[in-house]
Parts: sequence; structure tokens; C-alpha cells
Amino acid sequence: MTKKEAMDLVLSKVPEEKKEAFVKAFREAKTVEERFAVAKKYGATLTDEEAQAIKAEVGGEISDEELDCAAGGCCNCKCSCKCSCTCTG
Repeated sequence: MTKKEAMDLVLSKVPEEKKEAFVKAFREAKTVEERFAVAKKYGATLTDEEAQAIKAEVGGEISDEELDCAAGGCCNCKCSCKCSCTCTG
């Protein structure tokens, strides 16, 4: 599981109307435990397998750029996260 896949998984479990607040709170979290607590608070309940896969891949470190990509704010011409952005400029 890549970091992008991990964030996509978490974001897919957050209701659309809560995603903006989730991203803000997730950015402010400093530790893996805090980030999992934020995910739970915003409705992203993960199975033990999902949580372990995310911890193994991410190790608690997700850059703002990677978070933006997963949250849909990415522009491939401005980042290197290898997301599926279709920007041509």
C-alpha cells in the first residue's frame, strides 16, 4: 500500500461534508496515534488490517503535498506525488 493509497482509503471513509475539517485536523495531528484518533473522530473507522497496513507504509509521516493529493487538491505539474491528476498546465 502506497501513502496515496493509504490516504485514499482513509478519505474514502470520511463523509464528504466532513472532509475539509478532517484534512485540517489531520494536518495538525503530530503522531500516528493522534492521526488515527482524528480519522476515527471524522468517521473513518479502519479495520485492524487496514490500520496495520497504513502504519507499515506511512509510519506516521504524510507530507502536506501527499495529503493534498489524496484530498483532491493536487496539481501534478506542481508536485511529485504520482497521483492521478489530469492537469495539463
